Amino acid sequence: MSDNRLYMMNDIFSRMSKEFVAVDGNVKKIQRETLTPFKVATLILIKEYCNDNTKGIMERRNFCLVSLKLIQSADMEKDALLNMLQEPEYSLHRYAGRLEINLDVIQEKGIDELLDLFDNLRRLMESKDALALPVLSRNSVLGLYVRRMLIFFEKLAFDQVVALHNDLEKYAREKIDSLESDISTISKQEETGPDGKAKTIWGGRQAELLVAQQAHALQTDEHKALPPMELQTLVQDLLKSNPYNADAHYLSYLNSIRVNDFCGSVDSLYHCFDRLAPLENRSTPEDRSRTFRYAALNLAVLHAQFNYKDVAQYALKEAIKLAQEAGDNVCLQLAHSWMSYLISKENKGPLIERSVGKASLLGITHTTGLSLISHAHSYALEAKNPPQVFDILMKSDMLNCQHSMSDLMSITFAEKSALWAYYGKMEMASLCGQLLLLHNTGDKKQHMFNGPSTCQAIVTVANMLIEFGEYVFADVVLAHAKGRFPNSPCNKIWMLSEQLHIFTQLLRQEKWSEAEAVARNISSLDQLESKLKLAEVCLAKGDFPKGLEYIGAIEKHPDVMPPYAIRAALLSSQITCASSSPDNRTAIVTNCIMRLCSALELAAQNHLSYYKALLKMHLANIQLLMGLPVLALNLVEDAIPTVLGHGGCYDQGKAFMLYGKCLIASAPEDPFEARKEVILSGIKTLSKAQALFTKVNAIAKVKSIMHLQAVFYNEIDLLPERNQCAFKFRQMDEQYLTSPTNPFLY
Repeated sequence: MSDNRLYMMNDIFSRMSKEFVAVDGNVKKIQRETLTPFKVATLILIKEYCNDNTKGIMERRNFCLVSLKLIQSADMEKDALLNMLQEPEYSLHRYAGRLEINLDVIQEKGIDELLDLFDNLRRLMESKDALALPVLSRNSVLGLYVRRMLIFFEKLAFDQVVALHNDLEKYAREKIDSLESDISTISKQEETGPDGKAKTIWGGRQAELLVAQQAHALQTDEHKALPPMELQTLVQDLLKSNPYNADAHYLSYLNSIRVNDFCGSVDSLYHCFDRLAPLENRSTPEDRSRTFRYAALNLAVLHAQFNYKDVAQYALKEAIKLAQEAGDNVCLQLAHSWMSYLISKENKGPLIERSVGKASLLGITHTTGLSLISHAHSYALEAKNPPQVFDILMKSDMLNCQHSMSDLMSITFAEKSALWAYYGKMEMASLCGQLLLLHNTGDKKQHMFNGPSTCQAIVTVANMLIEFGEYVFADVVLAHAKGRFPNSPCNKIWMLSEQLHIFTQLLRQEKWSEAEAVARNISSLDQLESKLKLAEVCLAKGDFPKGLEYIGAIEKHPDVMPPYAIRAALLSSQITCASSSPDNRTAIVTNCIMRLCSALELAAQNHLSYYKALLKMHLANIQLLMGLPVLALNLVEDAIPTVLGHGGCYDQGKAFMLYGKCLIASAPEDPFEARKEVILSGIKTLSKAQALFTKVNAIAKVKSIMHLQAVFYNEIDLLPERNQCAFKFRQMDEQYLTSPTNPFLY
């Protein structure tokens, strides 16, 4: 649950940051856009398409796709444009040939042909008579593009028109290199960088669209965005075209956060708001204040993203102060929402409740949805009743569906999955994870959210496969997660799952040193989990003092959550039992029972049903060691349905093993037939445990069960079965060298 909470909050970071993308202090600098030979070539293609009466359905479709791509992309060379038209995907060979003919005509006839081109484009949007529709609709995508280009052309002075014609001549002749224009107002296709390679210069509209697409992809579906290195190179090209492009700096900021580059992200954010800062003599005091307070708020978000909470609070206080002076309730509410994350646990609940109400009153629906999810999460950690928690999430579901916020729908599914896992209902957790993945699939989905919540759902499926011994399928799912989420913070989710999987396999193979190394590696992902795994290694190899030292460090940790405290109590009781001797066993057993009962009370208070079942199993094992088999059997029968319903193969095997031992221990002494029947029932239960342990490659447990079965078969005089179990045990003992299982451990 701790991992779910951590990565859920990282998801909330990215979503809340999205609300600040458009905050620019009303001083956005629009890039100047001018006519270029590439845009004239695009206009020629549009003219030829509109005047062609023989085009088929596939040609119409292909030309619509190509024209949309040309309008949105940067300027390209003539050869690249022709090659794109002739690609098998589009097969527009006729239009490629006509484009070359038109360029040659303009080159031969001079400026008159260029003027005729724009006159013809203007006529395409005029009706020939009152009843007929124009060939090109003024309000269509192509119509709007043509109208904008007509406006740019009409604004050109005569010398600029001549320069444009000269550039068209060079564009028609040149195959690779494009020469620079003599007029600075005419934007160029390429410039040569220090490495000798051509650098694309983006027009204003294309640059804005590119930044918006990449920023949206980084925040909602990262694997559709460019790789970090390519995206940073693209940002540098955009800034060379226009150094005052604040949006490009913000895109660089998102890209730096993507790879955990703190210095780069801070530098990009500063540059972004430097470009947005209004001029003293051209803006009102309100514009300046707006920019500064949102700059402080974004800076607080940045520091919170890197877990620098103290520094984030200073920036947040500055944003609050500026917002209060300006009376900006929206900025205050956004700061209030972040404050609820940055403060300590004690005051978090009431603050989140007020945040939900105020955000709803102000109509900030996205923040309201996030606050509801955070409110449910806080309630769960405060040990509120689960129905209350899921009731809040239901309100969040309603709000998300009403406003079609697919990102929050995904986060809500992930939160439900995390909460069900927290409460010990692993089947429900897996189901919610699969519903999240189903929500984000389908060819007809236009907007999908592939953030940390989606990665968590994939890892939840992988964890379930690991628990049930389907290691091959689990590796396939984890490989998919690796390819889909290569960057932080999502990669931490699958890294932790992968490391835990490796650790478990090494521990069961009794490779203590390698398992210890993996446990130490986990500390970079989860320090408490790392200490718990180190304690497990110490228990397995018999280093009991060191194991108790790790457990003591966990119990003293200020942010230890109930599941960690309960697991620490379970490990502590196991170490205590394993290290006991016949002389002090009574005192040690009493100490273990007290510790387990305290942990059982903690589990009951926090509604942790699965941990309650595990604690009852450990208590039953201690009662069995104390010679109270009937009481132990009753306790196991009470707890085993929960373990079988929501536990993995290993836990189920341990439950069956303990149940079989309790059955046999509680068998009546007389008559012999009745005792024999009970012992056979216990042996059958042990066989179920053996099958489960075999599935998850727990060889030491399999050998221990074979030894028990041989002993019990011998007791009831079934010698052939005893010999068979003994033979299998000897075979496995020769094949796998394992340490004897401690009889005092569950």
